[in-house]
Amino acid sequence: MGSKKTILVVDDIPLMRTMLVKYVQTLAHKISSSAHFPLEVEVIEAPNGKVAIETLKERPVNLVFLDMMMPEMDGLTFLSVKKTHPEIATVPVIVCSAVGEKETVERARELGANAYITKPFTMKSIEEKFREAVTTYFK
Repeated sequence: MGSKKTILVVDDIPLMRTMLVKYVQTLAHKISSSAHFPLEVEVIEAPNGKVAIETLKERPVNLVFLDMMMPEMDGLTFLSVKKTHPEIATVPVIVCSAVGEKETVERARELGANAYITKPFTMKSIEEKFREAVTTYFK
């Protein structure tokens, strides 16, 4: 767990990206302090799925927080494209979206989303999914 983990926050609304970045940084510090192991994170951002795919191809990312409704490439398209690239296909994704229809949630999971949080989210809901991701994917 000792190496720095990179987390990509993908949302077209700058305020939402900023909020998630702050949440994740705060949670990483909280987890690191309470669990007595270093959890150093770098949080990077992308305004849409297209930029996120390019980012994933350019550098290692350990976890993605993904919005569904974005210009250029929405969340479902991002998940579909990501799935076709073996080098990035296994990067875990937590969806954070205002779209909460059952069909969309099921489709996102079919395409590889590891968790789905509906906006407006709470710090507690983000913490729960982030902790699960840390213990499951951050080896």
